[in-house]
Amino acid sequence: MQKPLLCFILLLIIVLPTSLQAKQLTGKWRGKLQMTPQAALTIGINIDNTAEGYRLSLDSPNQGMFDYSPSQFKIEGDSVQFQDDKLNASFQGTLQQGQLRGEFHQGKTLALNLRKLDDAQLKLLENEGSWYGDLIINNSARLPLVLNIAVADQGYHVTLDSPKQQSFGIPIDKFSLTPETMEFNSAMINASYSATWQDDSWQGTFVQGSAMPLVLKKKPN
Repeated sequence: MQKPLLCFILLLIIVLPTSLQAKQLTGKWRGKLQMTPQAALTIGINIDNTAEGYRLSLDSPNQGMFDYSPSQFKIEGDSVQFQDDKLNASFQGTLQQGQLRGEFHQGKTLALNLRKLDDAQLKLLENEGSWYGDLIINNSARLPLVLNIAVADQGYHVTLDSPKQQSFGIPIDKFSLTPETMEFNSAMINASYSATWQDDSWQGTFVQGSAMPLVLKKKPN
């Protein structure tokens, strides 16, 4: 009777750490990739533990990219890594003190530390995505704008794009959002926006020197 019991104990020793690591790694991880002192992107790694094994996908909410499958990935123990040929990007990190700490490489190597979103942060994902609108400059002039809302480990990380002007990732310094109102400011372009939620869109005023109407609607996933 002693030998089977010993085998059972050894099996628990082998299996339990693996199951614990799988539980720790499973979830949505987010981190801020600081490219310059002024510009940053939120990077997300989604890890699912299925009957067939791990599944990994990528999010870049400030660029409108979600659930992207990289060319290859590897999850072994507390180590997570991926590589993608199309994006020419890679990441390698390890689980340390509740964070996935590592390096992201795309042209150059940058530190990237990710935290798992908790229940409160997961609820904020309903606001995440790209919001499109035409800034009404005058009766004959329109300027397309895109507000990119990302959920980060400490709330939201928001950027603004002006595609017609080839300007992307404009930092938003102050951002507030409730079910009824949205406000933001960008010191870089000396602009602000204030809106209320009406008819499935944000309807408000964009101020940059003068006040101009701007309605933002979410891009379908």
